[in-house]
Amino acid sequence: MLNKEKVILMTRMTAYEKGKGKENLRIGTYFRSDYIWAAILKAVFAITFAFIVGLALYIYYNYEVFLENIYEMDIISLLLSFRKYYFIVLIIYVALAYIVAFVKYALASSGIRKYKSNLKKIRKLQKGQ
Repeated sequence: MLNKEKVILMTRMTAYEKGKGKENLRIGTYFRSDYIWAAILKAVFAITFAFIVGLALYIYYNYEVFLENIYEMDIISLLLSFRKYYFIVLIIYVALAYIVAFVKYALASSGIRKYKSNLKKIRKLQKGQ
């Protein structure tokens, strides 16, 4: 005889596993600090790459001006100016990446706790039969 409550729980868990649960269970394989540091590391690489591309595009766009004034320019102060903006953008982006990773991990942990609770309920229902 089928237990209606068991079927409902198993259906709910299968839907979770195929939907949000797929990502949540992947996130759940990490420790919180590891997951957050991985997100921060990705953010640092992404912003560094974006800043290098942006700097190259800026130089490409103003290439003629650079060539005309290359000897009169203070390249050191220009690079220091770019470095200042890089670190400002980097700090903001890393802070946002930290917040997003922290919230994603917290939500995933909550979903996984509910999932494990449902597994325990199913085990109890199986032992009761």
